Amino acid sequence: MTDWPLAVLLDFDGVIVNSEPLHFFAFHQILSAEGIELSEEEYYRELIGFDDRGAFRHLFDNRKLPIEPKKLLHLMTRKSEVVMELIEDRKYQSLPGVEEFIRGLWRHYPLGICSGALREEIEAMLEGVALRDCFSVIVAAEDVTVGKPDPQGYLLCAKLISKTLKTPLKPSDCLVVEDAPNVIKTAKAAGFPTLGVATSHSLDQLSIADWRVSTLQPAEVSRQIPGLRMGI
Repeated sequence: MTDWPLAVLLDFDGVIVNSEPLHFFAFHQILSAEGIELSEEEYYRELIGFDDRGAFRHLFDNRKLPIEPKKLLHLMTRKSEVVMELIEDRKYQSLPGVEEFIRGLWRHYPLGICSGALREEIEAMLEGVALRDCFSVIVAAEDVTVGKPDPQGYLLCAKLISKTLKTPLKPSDCLVVEDAPNVIKTAKAAGFPTLGVATSHSLDQLSIADWRVSTLQPAEVSRQIPGLRMGI
């Protein structure tokens, strides 16, 4: 497949930026106000890959606690407010190798983001790490009816890039870059080849991915996927 991939689709939190600590802090603060404890270990074990709606529902279901729609909306709104405060205070940075990796890919492939985060959060952090111009498509939490780990977002991302290319893209034409094993599993089931990045989980936990790397340092990615173009 000398022309593969035709596009690269990336998750955001834990792949492009080191923002998972922000999300944990926000969840922990909001839940503590509700008398619910959330440990860092539980957050990374249970919640990576969910959007906010799915994460709150998952936590409440695990604790056999009811959550009414109005309450859920309130929690999601408060959590977003806390995250945006942290973003404004610049409590994040791009992950190792990411800027070089994305700038290198951008010369050769259309790039899209598919994230369970809100668009406002994604846009603000992309601007903060000076990478907003690299992405022609962003699919955020509010763009889908079913959030991750469902593959709807990645399918929509591929569809939107197809429109910009004026060429239909199949999932097999796109490389998905993810850090969440449960999302890698569903993306693969939908037909996407996957590159797992061990930022939130160990390499062993990403064994389902087609390729695995510790970081997105271009040299490390090249060793795994030699045909991926990342240079001038």
